[in-house]
Amino acid sequence: MAYWTARIILWLVAVCYGIFAFGRVLNMLGMGGFDWATAPLEWQVIDVFYLAINVAVVFGFVLLRPIGFMAFFLAVVTQFALFWAVSPGEGVDGAPIRGASVFLSYFVPFHIITVVLVVVALFLLRRRDRPEPAE
Repeated sequence: MAYWTARIILWLVAVCYGIFAFGRVLNMLGMGGFDWATAPLEWQVIDVFYLAINVAVVFGFVLLRPIGFMAFFLAVVTQFALFWAVSPGEGVDGAPIRGASVFLSYFVPFHIITVVLVVVALFLLRRRDRPEPAE
């Protein structure tokens, strides 16, 4: 039972990261609300980086490979660092960015919840691998 609970948790998180990857692809195809080809190089690099990370999370969680767990924790840590190092509420000129509070109000709780779920899944998978005590 622990194994299948862990698998369901990881599949749900993988679906979310698959949706994020799809969003990155839409950005690259110019369907993300801005022209990706003329976007700043930093935006393009971030889209490519997170597309690779998101795909690694999806495949790693679905196939139970360590790369998925490493990519997941890398994505969470870098996104927190990115949005706290660069204030999400202000643009280059100090003007507020429309929709910047979305990260703080939705993505921070999302990442906290997914970290808890993935840690629970890892605990359940580890519990399954332990040998049963002899009676």
